[in-house]
Amino acid sequence: MHDPSERLEGERMQTNASNWRGWGRSWLPLLVVIGFLVAGIVGGLAGASLVRERTVTPTAIASSATAAATRGQPVAETAAQTVAGQVYQRVGKAVVQVIARESNGFFDEQGSGSGVVIDQRGLIVTAAHVVAGASTVQVQFATGERQTARVLGVDEANDLALLQVDRLPDGIPVAPLGDSDTVQVGDVVIAIGSPFGLSGTVTQGIVSAVNRSWNPPGDRLRTGLIQTDAPINPGNSGGPLFNADGEVIGIATMIESPIRGNVGIGFAVPSNTVKRVLPQLEQGAQLQPAWLGISGNDLDAATAQRFGLDVDRGVIVLNVVPGSPAARAGLRPAQIRGNDIASLGDVIVALDGEPVQGMEDLAARIGAHQPGDTVELTVIRDGQRETVRVTLGSWPQQG
Repeated sequence: MHDPSERLEGERMQTNASNWRGWGRSWLPLLVVIGFLVAGIVGGLAGASLVRERTVTPTAIASSATAAATRGQPVAETAAQTVAGQVYQRVGKAVVQVIARESNGFFDEQGSGSGVVIDQRGLIVTAAHVVAGASTVQVQFATGERQTARVLGVDEANDLALLQVDRLPDGIPVAPLGDSDTVQVGDVVIAIGSPFGLSGTVTQGIVSAVNRSWNPPGDRLRTGLIQTDAPINPGNSGGPLFNADGEVIGIATMIESPIRGNVGIGFAVPSNTVKRVLPQLEQGAQLQPAWLGISGNDLDAATAQRFGLDVDRGVIVLNVVPGSPAARAGLRPAQIRGNDIASLGDVIVALDGEPVQGMEDLAARIGAHQPGDTVELTVIRDGQRETVRVTLGSWPQQG
């Protein structure tokens, strides 16, 4: 029997706040969330699973609430005997804490993550979810100095944002962007950031996997990630993952965990992805992930033989989201009976003339486009190949 379990390209589902707090939660964005109960009003925000730290307070007491997260002091800068110590001494001061504030008139919501200085012009890379919705963004340097930062550009598809400050304080180095294509499983990596608001925290691990795909609950399929067991926690989001030479090879984006903390499965956006989108972000680009609006399964040889197909690679369309770009283009889902495919609808075998290997391949290539782009899908429908033109849309907003 064929198991039509779905890989989601389509709907972004609403996150349940109770799942965020409970043992059943399976992934976390790297934000630290701190809730306050003031005058009978609960100000906690619990939903993101990317790793940023948040504080929600009434505007009237916002100034006192900023001290809620106790800041630890980095270790003394003595002669480094370890790889992590050597990297910290070389580029540790290039890592910053990013403080984002959003105000709706009554509540101030403050979140913090991490970032890294990549250019003498005051350019800082962080995670997009760290600054999402922020009305003001500040950066605190290793010297203790805090400056207001401008958000130059955002790449939601890769969870990246580019900030700029007017000047770098004296003694702040620039961290070089390394070549993430050379990263291998087993390589030593060092994460530096502000987990739970503890700035300058250094942890070490290895690269557990490269080119990892991950479909966090309630979100879209992410591809091409670096997986690491270096401990990263809420507040590490946007912080750098360094190699042993002190080069940035990734930007921390999320962790997978049954608890609200690290269990040794973290993910980073490769540095080469940062390099690829950096020119656009410097020009103010607001890049969004494109949306097709289907869920599907990889086509395999057994299914291809069963239905008499002449290919054994592609995507079986299992569901088409109503009102989505796929629905408007007329894509057809398979008919499911119980746990089996009773009859095929469309099987996507090529995108813009290039063969599609499976759902991860399709998601990655759709994700490389922008909303409004038109793509050509080659599908097998009723035993015949047809070309379907689809104008991609924007991902639905979480409610």
